[in-house]
Amino acid sequence: MSPKLEEVFGVRTEPVLSYIERQKVDDRFVDGLKSDKQIVVYGASKQGKTSLVAKHLPYDKNIVVRITPKTEVTDIYSSLLRQAGIKLVGETSEANTRESSVSIGTKVKAMIPFFGSGEATAGGQVKAGGTETVKYEEVAFNLALPQDISELLHKSAKDKTVILENFHYLDDERQKQFAFDLRTFQELGVRFVILGVWREKNRLAQFNGDLLDRVVEVPVEPWLEDDFRSVAEEGGKHLKIEFADYILKACIDASFSSIGVFQEILKETCFKSGITEAQPVLTRIENVLHVEAAIKTKADDYASRHQRALESIAAGNISASGKDGVQPLFLPYYLVKVMLSAGYDSVANGMRRVTIQEKIQAIHHRPDDVRASDMSNLLHNLASLQSNKGISPPIFDYDKTTKLLQVVDSTFYFFLRNADLAHISTEIPNPTEM
Repeated sequence: MSPKLEEVFGVRTEPVLSYIERQKVDDRFVDGLKSDKQIVVYGASKQGKTSLVAKHLPYDKNIVVRITPKTEVTDIYSSLLRQAGIKLVGETSEANTRESSVSIGTKVKAMIPFFGSGEATAGGQVKAGGTETVKYEEVAFNLALPQDISELLHKSAKDKTVILENFHYLDDERQKQFAFDLRTFQELGVRFVILGVWREKNRLAQFNGDLLDRVVEVPVEPWLEDDFRSVAEEGGKHLKIEFADYILKACIDASFSSIGVFQEILKETCFKSGITEAQPVLTRIENVLHVEAAIKTKADDYASRHQRALESIAAGNISASGKDGVQPLFLPYYLVKVMLSAGYDSVANGMRRVTIQEKIQAIHHRPDDVRASDMSNLLHNLASLQSNKGISPPIFDYDKTTKLLQVVDSTFYFFLRNADLAHISTEIPNPTEM
């Protein structure tokens, strides 16, 4: 069956047929799998993290936990145990703690399946295939202890890797908790592959220095021009098409080093050229109007999403009322104004906290009251603010170590280059005027 356009180019959950292996990235990941270390795959959104992992570590043959902003560390452990075929019995969650417990203690009963007869007590049984009886060994364990989790996994899913998607949704406290657990898992032979949207090195080692020599980090960026050309060439083989060089150059220039944006522009260019599946004969894509129209379409798509997201961030989490009749600082609003006025050139390599503070003070209604501590509070809570506003993937990530605010949604660069930022800035409601 001839491949469809959406199977070859674009952003999708399953790897597209235009996937290419990059020696520095793929080889590092594969070497990590051959070691006994934990693996962290990181980079901006839509830069190929999931595709890289899925290429070398089939999701359907391992344990996958997709983290959300409401996920607790014990939720991760509960999910991976259930996926390993272990039944959890009598589990409850304490309202004011981060641990799961049963009654007064922290023990949970696990029903571990084993086949045929054995010495363990059968807590339950079902027919498997009409002939074999599945029995369950009942084990008490602590859901908050990685050693207990490891022992259970070795009994039921010894050869499986645990893939954690969207690790960035855990707040700092939960990431720190997991970072300490991760060392124990590594010592006990339980492999994790962690995917997160951030750009700084040693993210987990910031929480637990013991992880420095126990983790293989695989950054998926940068993407080079030769990589983009290889992607287009590989996809062209499947669709039986080729791109004129000036068409390909226009797609690369418009992508700002984002493979996700590049994939989407290629797909849209093909669609506007009438290509929806593999062609009967080699077809050349050479109409510049089609690529221009594709870029315009994606610019409109991204502008709509990012404008809504920026408006949500600007609104913040506070009301318009202040103490003693004094208006609040409304720092999220001013942060958005600064990012829009700075534009692509100033944002591309990140912006330091002191620079952001200076720019906010220059336009603020209470400039002398914008202190360093206020800026720290704003930037440290930016991840939770974006999460609370339903902004997924997040646009910004703040590195506390380097005090650098970075863009981690690769489509945002495309937005900064193509949208009317001044017009969007004026449309964002000013909370001081409400």
